[in-house]
Amino acid sequence: MFVAQISDLHVAAGRGLAFNVADGALLLEKTVAHLAALPQKPDCVVVSGDISVNGQTGGYELAAAALGTLAMPVYTIPGNHDRRENFMAGLARFCPADPAVAPYLCYTVEEYPLRLVFFDGTRPGSHSGHFDAPVAAWLEATLAAQPERPTLVFTHHPPFATALGVMDEPYENAGELGRILQKFSNVRLCCGHLHRYMFTVWHGVAALTAPPVCMHIVPDFCPTGGDAFTDEAPAFLLHHFTDGRVNTHYCRVPGEFAARGPFSFSRPPE
Repeated sequence: MFVAQISDLHVAAGRGLAFNVADGALLLEKTVAHLAALPQKPDCVVVSGDISVNGQTGGYELAAAALGTLAMPVYTIPGNHDRRENFMAGLARFCPADPAVAPYLCYTVEEYPLRLVFFDGTRPGSHSGHFDAPVAAWLEATLAAQPERPTLVFTHHPPFATALGVMDEPYENAGELGRILQKFSNVRLCCGHLHRYMFTVWHGVAALTAPPVCMHIVPDFCPTGGDAFTDEAPAFLLHHFTDGRVNTHYCRVPGEFAARGPFSFSRPPE
């Protein structure tokens, strides 16, 4: 089984440019075309948040149009740049949220050999991650229901420090998330948000972040690092479930992409 994980699309309404630099709509369309053309088709595609620039309705419309061309199922969760109401208005068919934990967008996908669990770690108006009590209760009960089945858990924010200074904002109730995850050796935690690939072990669980479709953060590990990005080829992760384990591959979308930058998130060009 193959699960493709793409993240941080930053599609702007009207095909505008994210941070006045990156064409998220075009980069997503190139990524979708590549996934559709792979000789070994993914069984599904996961989008781990930050889909529309500033949660704009038009961004979700463009993203839905691109994702809707894929023959395989697509599953989405929100990121800090998304707005739940606009997100669901545009992408509800890709987000079968469990009403028991509303308004948080959490759900599971059970029809594959590999279980997929999605939890919403966002809070309206906040850039950082949050693990609110209703989500914590839902996640613990959900994982406890099948404690031995191999499982990928998807969320947007990584709860662990990355050494990219400005990206390492406090993650509220990260300790509670760690307490839950350390009970389940069958789980791998798959995040977005960082705009870089990173792998670690956190509370005994394999944990990673996906590279972005749009805007790659420069690996600057000083206290003010994490503010600069380059505009270049999209990338994604391919999770391969085989022989009872998950192998994760970093992949780049081939093609002609101009590598530009670095640019600043806090001071984008006019």
